[in-house]
Amino acid sequence: MILNTRRLFCRLLRTLEIKTVCDVGSMDGSDALLFRRFLPGAQVIALEPHPVNFALMQADERLARNGIRILPFAASDRHCEAQFFVVRADHSTTRDRTWRGMSSLHRRPDPAWLADIVQVQTVRLDELLTADALDGGPIALWIDTEGTSFEVIRGASGVTNAASLIHVEVETKAIIGANQRLFADVEKVLIDAGFTLLATDQPQQCLQFNALFVRTELLSTKTREILFWVNSLRLRRIVTQRLSRLLPSKLRRTLAALGCTGSV
Repeated sequence: MILNTRRLFCRLLRTLEIKTVCDVGSMDGSDALLFRRFLPGAQVIALEPHPVNFALMQADERLARNGIRILPFAASDRHCEAQFFVVRADHSTTRDRTWRGMSSLHRRPDPAWLADIVQVQTVRLDELLTADALDGGPIALWIDTEGTSFEVIRGASGVTNAASLIHVEVETKAIIGANQRLFADVEKVLIDAGFTLLATDQPQQCLQFNALFVRTELLSTKTREILFWVNSLRLRRIVTQRLSRLLPSKLRRTLAALGCTGSV
């Protein structure tokens, strides 16, 4: 099922009574602020290992005002120091937003993209959440870590039973790092952990897309509520697609490039 997984994730935060949200690979905290809007009383944690991104987030008064906890870590399956490959980007507030989020624990194949290599601290999410006593209640994970989603999920295995919702960016080919794990690996480990794939935001043949997983048992206990939001977003997608066909082709291409059509 192809839907706007970002919208569906946000709508399900309240439905599934999430108590802690981890924004893993936050970049600028914008998603964390969105989650705060839906969950005023929850713990919201943002992990961002990129040193410049992290510094900008620390200086962002909105994050402090909304009680977003910011940590300079890269989530993984072990606690250690690791090389972090920084991609060239303009860190002004209005430019190169996409490039700002492309740095990774993987070395990208194009050396022209590399600006720097820095040492960062990696952490397991299960150790982090348990140490901070934040594993008491349903957890949601938002994972956008440029090729290391599998390791992030494996590093959360100790709190998997408390996780209800996992939104993860995945790849079907090794386009970020030569040794990265792919969508099939992520899907298998989550299915084995008791999750079901609820939706993706692009066809599963795409090189990169977002996938939303929900704990399987919740499809029985929260069937009506989950179906309500799924069907609402499915209808929204259908209406948007049909309306977009009425627009002039040039305008339609412009809106598509801006992400204003398709899975919205």
